[in-house]
Amino acid sequence: MGQKTKMEKVRVDTIVKRTKQSTGEAVGQYTKTTFCNARFDDERGYLWKPKSGGARMFNGVPFPREMSMIDRGRMATLSKHILSKTNMLGYYGHGGVRPYTVDQIGRLISLTPEQSGRFIKRMQTLEIIKPIPVPFGERTEIQYYINPLYFFGNSRLSLNLYVLFHEELDKHLPEWVKDEFSKAVSSKETKHAN
Repeated sequence: MGQKTKMEKVRVDTIVKRTKQSTGEAVGQYTKTTFCNARFDDERGYLWKPKSGGARMFNGVPFPREMSMIDRGRMATLSKHILSKTNMLGYYGHGGVRPYTVDQIGRLISLTPEQSGRFIKRMQTLEIIKPIPVPFGERTEIQYYINPLYFFGNSRLSLNLYVLFHEELDKHLPEWVKDEFSKAVSSKETKHAN
């Protein structure tokens, strides 16, 4: 039993088509071969990947002491409704990505609209949820983002999410990561200025 057995790999061949960026015209193709772990291994079991959605948590980051167990449960329920690339509470519908409203958030966690509003304010105070107003023509839509320290729907922290929560995140990120994000912010500001 002391010897580690080699996990079987599965070969995956993918046809990659090359296109001309300026016209979208197909200019060729090639086969890309990759090897990935088998979905089932006798010793390690089933490689169970969630299909989509959901979030991960970091063991080294405790919830705020002031956060009740009930609110933790509500946030765990909401974490199943985080859009993975943005960490926004939202869904796909009406021709694209849509953010949940206060009323919709309340329905997800069995609260009235008034209770939902109070819950969101509490989570704002505890730096768990951040509402961001986004203008769309003549109307403004509020998008609710979840602090990735508590529930994170992706494997990579994006620049936009870092910018939204940099004050909270900076206490937990290595200096070199903060430096890289700082360079990226500067580069983005320079592009917008030109």
